[in-house]
Amino acid sequence: MKYSLPRVFRNTEVREPDQRRKVAVVGPYPPFRGGIAHFTEQFHLQLESGGGAPAKAVSFSRQYPGFLFPGESQFSNDVAVRVNTDFLIDSMNPFSWGKAARDLVASGVDEVVFMYWMPFFAPAFMRMAGIVRKAGIKVTAIVHNASPHERQPFGSSLSRSFLSRCDRRIALSEAVKRDIESLGIKGRVEVQPHPVYTRFGTSMDKVEARRRLGLDESSHLVLFFGLVRKYKGLDILIKALAQTRLQVHLLVAGEWYESHSEIQELIKELGLKERIEIRNQYIADAEVKIYFSAGDLLVQPYRAATQSGVVQTAIQFGKPSIVTRVGGLPEMIEDDVNGWVVNPEDPGALALAIDRFFEGTHAERLTQGAVQSQDRFTWKAFVSHFLKED
Repeated sequence: MKYSLPRVFRNTEVREPDQRRKVAVVGPYPPFRGGIAHFTEQFHLQLESGGGAPAKAVSFSRQYPGFLFPGESQFSNDVAVRVNTDFLIDSMNPFSWGKAARDLVASGVDEVVFMYWMPFFAPAFMRMAGIVRKAGIKVTAIVHNASPHERQPFGSSLSRSFLSRCDRRIALSEAVKRDIESLGIKGRVEVQPHPVYTRFGTSMDKVEARRRLGLDESSHLVLFFGLVRKYKGLDILIKALAQTRLQVHLLVAGEWYESHSEIQELIKELGLKERIEIRNQYIADAEVKIYFSAGDLLVQPYRAATQSGVVQTAIQFGKPSIVTRVGGLPEMIEDDVNGWVVNPEDPGALALAIDRFFEGTHAERLTQGAVQSQDRFTWKAFVSHFLKED
């Protein structure tokens, strides 16, 4: 079903004048889907509730042109829109960039926060940042990725041009900070870890979750969750599965952003068809808890990474993770505390870690560690850091 996105969904509530810092947040908001939209919305809501800062939401009237978006839809039709949002930015229409910036100036905000994760949006954000800074408005970037996982034309130059125009830069991991600094940008880069998502509800009984998904109720089950792209290393996990001593099963849950014929051939070649369940679909918010409740362990065998909202979702549900030693993933998973960290592109090492998890008391111990990790990555701490004056 095609989603019809409103051009403007304005907040008509009249606020009493006050002296609190007024913040505008620019980025994708629901009904756009995906981790960045979830983050943007959660940050906005926490600003207004936990932080007490009035916030204005500005999003895209068109985020990606269809030919650049490989998924089925950019929108989620089953998500509740919880923030009054102005959908003003057409990524392909430069006239809209100036108009959106002038709308921000007219709204009387003190600061504009851009969610930055891809060089494709740098031209629009540069134009907007230039206009609001001339009006004396502070510009901040919360940087999810400074360098794209997959090569993009002029990607580094575009990121450098936008981020150098910001008054403040907040990286979501030390790895992202290093990427920003490698661009040659002068000025301080702050680091504040990606918080744990809280929008997906609470865990449910594992047996009931598996029944709802039609899965074996007693098997050792690892979960690979999220958009499937080559840099995420699903093929490495499948090769590892073939080397495990135990009869471990794999649940792959997420929409494929590239052809999966090679993966299907690999599964057939290794004789793993009976041990791998593939759900090639975008997982709706209401169903996320079912998948994480069904799995025993999240595995992210990434070839490259900055940080991961998927790891933080696992922590929300008290699930340990095995991740690779790339980017910011080792900052999120403390080795032998809430999961394990292994070398990238090493199926043998990954297989050993998976077998080890299901032996002895490791599963129970690491699960406790994952639950305790929830206190390390709170939205309250993130917003408190953001609201601190420099």
